[in-house]
Amino acid sequence: MKVDNRLQTAKLKISYTVMLAFLFAISAYYTFEKLTGLMIPIIVIGTVLTYFILLLRRSNYFFFEYIGNKITVKYYTAHPFLRKYKAFEIPKAYFDGYIIKKKLFGFQKTIQFIVKTPKGKFKYPPLSIVLLSNEQIKDLKKILKEISASQAL
Repeated sequence: MKVDNRLQTAKLKISYTVMLAFLFAISAYYTFEKLTGLMIPIIVIGTVLTYFILLLRRSNYFFFEYIGNKITVKYYTAHPFLRKYKAFEIPKAYFDGYIIKKKLFGFQKTIQFIVKTPKGKFKYPPLSIVLLSNEQIKDLKKILKEISASQAL
């Protein structure tokens, strides 16, 4: 069983590329029209504003897979700059639950996995699931509830 948002992440990357191409086209137009004084502020303000909004949203590629007795989670930031690829595995016996939080009126959605270890409970850092569709979030919750229910047995 797996959940991943590869398609949504690809769409977001394409929108970044289109945005940068649009800003480049505007700057080229102003260069040819000898209005270079307007080119630099438009590029800087447009790029910074867009990047700030995307950072605020914290969009991540999110891959979740449950096979056998382990949970595998892979994720990386969806924006094209300073990308960090990370992954972790949780043995089924250590899984203790999860927390899904919504912030900024649903603009940010995160999931946090909780594991129990011999030294106590540990919470993984929250991961953004804002690019997952509602159906994918329901599937993710269903899988995690099944794992929790099988742990109780």
